[in-house]
Amino acid sequence: MEHHISWGIPVAFYLFLAGLGSGALLLAVAADLFGGRRHQKIMRTGAIIAPWPVILGVVFLVIDLGNPLKFWEFLLRKGQGFLMFNPDSVMSIGVWLLTIFVILSLVYLVLCLVSWVFVWGEKLRQLVGVVASCFAMLVAVYTGVLLAATPNPLWNNVFLPAVFTVSALSAGMAIVVFVLTFGHLYKREVKMDPIIHELEKTHSQVVGLLLLIIFFFVLAGIGSAPMKMIIGSGFGFLWWFWIIGLGLIVPFLFGIKGKANKPQAYLVVSALGLLGSFLLRYVILTGGQI
Repeated sequence: MEHHISWGIPVAFYLFLAGLGSGALLLAVAADLFGGRRHQKIMRTGAIIAPWPVILGVVFLVIDLGNPLKFWEFLLRKGQGFLMFNPDSVMSIGVWLLTIFVILSLVYLVLCLVSWVFVWGEKLRQLVGVVASCFAMLVAVYTGVLLAATPNPLWNNVFLPAVFTVSALSAGMAIVVFVLTFGHLYKREVKMDPIIHELEKTHSQVVGLLLLIIFFFVLAGIGSAPMKMIIGSGFGFLWWFWIIGLGLIVPFLFGIKGKANKPQAYLVVSALGLLGSFLLRYVILTGGQI
């Protein structure tokens, strides 16, 4: 059976950006709660990044819908009881999750910047962070559930939500490493902050977990024609060289081998991780519709 392609590149960008923002927020809150003062830089960087990819992702989603009013129809309706929520609609749930996440992540960002002014600022910041991280996790899982809820043989895979969730955390770590390293180069600091390597090392462990989950994802759907196509002649080069090879194995090995001599290496590897995260969603999204 042939599947008409109805979701294109804008949705692929939306899935990637929603995962990127939610992953950055999860990292920021983890650094806030468990990292201590040494990890404040990670917390602030992740908090500053988190809302904007999701907002941009919503823009791509609206572009794909073709009519901006369709997005608001999932939130508002005319007449009495103007708030609209349909628990039976995956899209309705998703739009509400995205909206609440954006609001909470913006509040958390403000608190990360000004909480030191107030005696109770740190506790309030962490409380908002915990609530925001719950919605960040839901957004990350939702990007996979949105596809897994369909009868499509490639997407209807029990491991797909896990793939997108762990990939979101990986992308969040990669963008924070990229920004911190870029800041180091911009400031021309002599000594590189060891926290960057520590984060990259943790990132490699997340990538290792992601590789394992992808293995089970492929194994679970290996009998379907779409799965054979994305790992074979159809998208095989993208899958094995760009996604698995450069996007996952390179960051995995880079993080566990030890400190790099040149900060530029961190930029390249984190950029490869981000590209691999996007291509992973693009191949799964497109391959499931052919």
